[in-house]
Amino acid sequence: MASLSCDLGVAARVVQTGTILLVQEAAGAHQGCWGLPKGRVDQGESPEAAALRELHEETGYSGKVMGLAGVRTALRKDKPAVFLCYDVHAEGDVKGHQNEEISSVRWFTLAECGTVEWVSETMHQLAIDGLTRRSLMPNLAGLTSRSNPYAVYRTSKTEQIRLGENS
Repeated sequence: MASLSCDLGVAARVVQTGTILLVQEAAGAHQGCWGLPKGRVDQGESPEAAALRELHEETGYSGKVMGLAGVRTALRKDKPAVFLCYDVHAEGDVKGHQNEEISSVRWFTLAECGTVEWVSETMHQLAIDGLTRRSLMPNLAGLTSRSNPYAVYRTSKTEQIRLGENS
């Protein structure tokens, strides 16, 4: 089977006590716009590890992936582009984190989310969903024993996990 190159991006959606963690872009086409901590998956890195790395690099927070919150797919220059958004539980208390890509890190309420310019409508909708009807597909890794770690995300109406505000 032939392999296919793919643009693979990830984001970390962190919701705590009715607020969502957002970052403001410092440069580039989206300078000044807000979105979730995000980035690309590096060679040899799992998407989950990339989401946690980006969260830490952009905000200073460490975290734990709780599940898959959303998937966006597209074609870019005839190449598949996949974007995975993970719900993450952030750990610790970070103040004054510095990053050259990010000009500001802040917790937003639902009402405040309507007052900023967004990196994309997808980011805006993922944030709104996280603050209003947050649901995710949990990681069911380990369904069969394997030599390399892997993740399996699956949900149905009876298995769907609804998260409370404090998770």
